[in-house]
Amino acid sequence: MIGYGAVLLALVVTMFAVGCYWSSGSNPIRAKHLASTARFLYSVSAGLVGVAAGYLLYLILGDRFDYAYVFSYSSRELALGYKVAAFWAGQEGSFMLWLVFHAVFGMVLLQKPAAPMPVMTVYALIQAVLLGLLLVKSPFMMLAEPRVDGVGLNPLLQDMWMAIHPPVLFLGYAALAVPFAYALGSMWANRHQDWLKPAAVWTLFALSSLGTGMFLGGFWAYKVLGWGGYWAWDPVENSSLVPWLAAGAVIHLLAIARVRVGAIKQAYAGVIASFILVLYGTFLTRSGVLSDFSTHSFTDEGIGGLLGLTVLVATFVAFVLYIVKWPSMPSGELYSRLSGREFMLALTALVLAFLGALVFVGMSTPLVSMALGSAQSVSSAFYNQATLPLAVAIGAALIAGPLSKWGGSCGGLGKEYWWLGLFLLGGLGVSMWLKLMQSLAAIALCLAVTAAVANGYAAWKRTLSWAAACSHIGIAFLLAGIMASGAASQSVVVTFNKGQIQTVFGQQISYEGTELEPAGKDSYNMFHIGPDKTIVQALTKLNKAGMPAAREPAIYRSLLADIYIAPIEKEAEVSPELTLIKDQPLAQEDVSLTFVKFSMAGMDGSAAVKVQTVIAVTVGGQTQEVRPELTNQNGHIVGSTVTAFDRYQLHITGLRPGEGQVTIEFNDKKVSAVRPVRLEAEISYKPLINLVWLGAFLITMGTGWAGAKKLLCHRQVQQRGQNPDVRTTSRTR
Repeated sequence: MIGYGAVLLALVVTMFAVGCYWSSGSNPIRAKHLASTARFLYSVSAGLVGVAAGYLLYLILGDRFDYAYVFSYSSRELALGYKVAAFWAGQEGSFMLWLVFHAVFGMVLLQKPAAPMPVMTVYALIQAVLLGLLLVKSPFMMLAEPRVDGVGLNPLLQDMWMAIHPPVLFLGYAALAVPFAYALGSMWANRHQDWLKPAAVWTLFALSSLGTGMFLGGFWAYKVLGWGGYWAWDPVENSSLVPWLAAGAVIHLLAIARVRVGAIKQAYAGVIASFILVLYGTFLTRSGVLSDFSTHSFTDEGIGGLLGLTVLVATFVAFVLYIVKWPSMPSGELYSRLSGREFMLALTALVLAFLGALVFVGMSTPLVSMALGSAQSVSSAFYNQATLPLAVAIGAALIAGPLSKWGGSCGGLGKEYWWLGLFLLGGLGVSMWLKLMQSLAAIALCLAVTAAVANGYAAWKRTLSWAAACSHIGIAFLLAGIMASGAASQSVVVTFNKGQIQTVFGQQISYEGTELEPAGKDSYNMFHIGPDKTIVQALTKLNKAGMPAAREPAIYRSLLADIYIAPIEKEAEVSPELTLIKDQPLAQEDVSLTFVKFSMAGMDGSAAVKVQTVIAVTVGGQTQEVRPELTNQNGHIVGSTVTAFDRYQLHITGLRPGEGQVTIEFNDKKVSAVRPVRLEAEISYKPLINLVWLGAFLITMGTGWAGAKKLLCHRQVQQRGQNPDVRTTSRTR
């Protein structure tokens, strides 16, 4: 009860903190005392959250399989790193992880100079909601009967990239609660300019961490799943993309608000929407409504109604406050000219918002269509076609925006920057080399090449910060990589004989057979590729029952393209199944098989229950006894494979004790060895795929860099006691 009690007590303490924060604003006489009490109570609540999280980790590392969550996601044989990853593998653990990050960020907000009382009131209230969800969906529920071992982590999730993907993503989710709290708190207090700088810092941090989380997930999908892509427009993937796009729009609106207070209203709306979209995405992915449409979605486990109510209440309260406070917000024009930087920033925010709205409608289609009685989802082809014009618009904005001037004009850009046309032609040459058939994809690639150069030039001329340029160049590289690796990708199915060399996409490839790792848990399809006969391996992971559970492709990486080899799963050739009757020899070719006896083991509960059989194998007058076993492993009956005379394999598949019969699969390895070894694989050519990963890295580095710079500047201003109001002029963003 330690974990559950800590969560319950944290909820009570947090609500007292909310009450003290609220009262400090309406009771000027006791405001200082109440604020001090509220900060203490919040610190206690954060400490209790740490106790609950630490206890859950202790249960997992201690193999406490009497707890349902530990049993479901951990096992004794799981490596230490993946045991830690089991902390957030399930729904309950991921909520706990989110809560931990939220509490840590709250402690950061308490550091001097502390966040204002209205802001902390909202932030503590959000923490209370998360604690309530964790009480309903608790990871501390116990099983009626303790288990000897757990189910273990899904083999697909036993990958380094997937192990760190969720924590990084939840960092972004938790970070977006901070600008949301600043926005609501500032609206309530009618301090409409003080919140802009801290909101920008936290929004940039959320952009960096959310982007990193998504890109890690995409790299994992590309590396592990074997379907050849990194983004499938799955509703669960989109539930992270939409808040990221909203945060991207917000950071551009906040940049305008630094010089034009008329943008504050739009910035408020964007910040509110970004966090509401986090809550909405959580509802979609964890309520079970997408269980028929997404392989990532959780099933309905009794929390969907509460999540839906949370989204509705948060949306209603935030936008009612927004409407009520609208008249008191600063007014003014968003931009003075259609060709100035303010307009280009507003246009960029609008394009990002429109792209987010399009994806939002697509990912919400299953929910809406279900309510109308005909559940259906939107295909990935819809997204690919609908987003192409927006990709072109983003490419154009990336060129014009950084080269335009604040309050000035970019009307003469064509004359001043005519040389950028050379890079447009260079992009056209790349498109022709890639043989891009889609005109919009070719245009987007040309604009992306030019945008990378334009942003580098703007940073060099100091009209744009290097941090912003880094992010923009990353977007350009990502855009170019998506167009090239997506629209110009090629695939072909090839059948290999072992040792045979085939030329595919200009590379010599040969299949060298299949190897089993020493522990017998994984197998590798080995390929030689390229002039140096580089070895690449396609991995097949087995689950506890010995069945294939995950398949990873073999990838040959080069600077300009990847060769992606995904073996096609086929039903294995089944050895003949034989039924042996006790004491009655059965001839199989030149071999005689006799079922002698069976016995039971583990009935006292000291070990797994096993049925041990004895089968006599006679060849040429010589007899050898083998003992295949049937074992109960977590509810699955698993048969073992034994070998007689180093040649004959017997795999037990079943036993009928009452009839004195045992069924086995019989295989002669010598006969199998002379059969031709073949493998069918889909081989894909992915040009310029490295631009996707490089662009993703630059985006996350640039946004993180910009956030760190703004944080340092904001802290220096606050410590000097300067007025943190909006500046009226700025040269760089």
